[in-house]
Amino acid sequence: MSDLASSRPVPDEPPDPRPGGPADVSGLCPSSAELFVPAAREPSDLDELAPLAEMIADLADLRGRGGFEGPLPGTEDAEPTAGSIASLLASPATSAAELADAVAWCYDDTALPLLLPLARHPDPGVRRAVAQALPSVLGEAPPDDTVHALILLSADRDADVRDWACFALGTQLSEVDSATVRDALAARLDDPHDDTRCEALLGLARRRDAQVLPVLHERLARDNVYSLEIDAAGALGHASLHTLVRGHLSGWDDDVVARVCAALRLTDPDGVGDDLLDGLADWFRAGAPHATDEDRYWWAVTLQLLEHAEYRAPEIAEQVHYRLQSAEPATALMLGSRLSQLAGDHGWPRWRPGY
Repeated sequence: MSDLASSRPVPDEPPDPRPGGPADVSGLCPSSAELFVPAAREPSDLDELAPLAEMIADLADLRGRGGFEGPLPGTEDAEPTAGSIASLLASPATSAAELADAVAWCYDDTALPLLLPLARHPDPGVRRAVAQALPSVLGEAPPDDTVHALILLSADRDADVRDWACFALGTQLSEVDSATVRDALAARLDDPHDDTRCEALLGLARRRDAQVLPVLHERLARDNVYSLEIDAAGALGHASLHTLVRGHLSGWDDDVVARVCAALRLTDPDGVGDDLLDGLADWFRAGAPHATDEDRYWWAVTLQLLEHAEYRAPEIAEQVHYRLQSAEPATALMLGSRLSQLAGDHGWPRWRPGY
């Protein structure tokens, strides 16, 4: 059984499916390339961005006026910034590999205008680095240009570029939802690259797009499935997937077990499980977040569920609140918790900011 890792690889280590480990989690889960062309887009956006040379010159001018600080090439230990990337771009001696490494690990919001045009760089390593970095440098900027760049990259000829772009669109920017984004992800549902195909599926499931339900039925009916397909079933949370998920409880590496159990609970037609809800209520009674590690187990399980399907927070919060109705201190802790905040973000009326 193959597994797609939940953590992303470093830029020079392309993701590969890994054989699943021997763990059997059944007792731990209570029932409860050349054909690719750039994606279509409006004839503006990236084409109308300021020329890259002008942006580099502007950054250099800021450095000269003392309004900008950033390391120059050769300071390998410093975190890449807009200034260091601008310097790399300005130097004819910069190799594509050096530029890709700097871009991939850049978290400087001011570098966004420099990175966007690089979505059309001729080197696939640079384009992959751009797909990796764009969500990290988006900051408070409107997401439109970033989303258009990632949609372009999601149809790249290079499989690793497509994989990173679908991960960025599907998971990292899952709060950005539009027909254009969904269409771009749907276009990758039959991608020949396993990771890309699974990231696109998960991105649509996180948006609760109905078109993935028949796809999940078909994929989970196979003997061998990918862990991201199990994640997608949990994110969608449709009860018709529960039996299919239950058929894939064994054979996973230890780091995947919790995710499989979460998907099993999230697809259970009877809900996430009284054991979890009772355990979570006990955790708040025990003084969360200062409870013992043993009591914290159910909080960890809850966080795993919400990682898959944050929209289930109101359901969980309401049932835990009901269990705590006669315990005022525990209720206060619960209403001030991250669970309640997430539930409030999804319309739970009991949430009061700053409670």
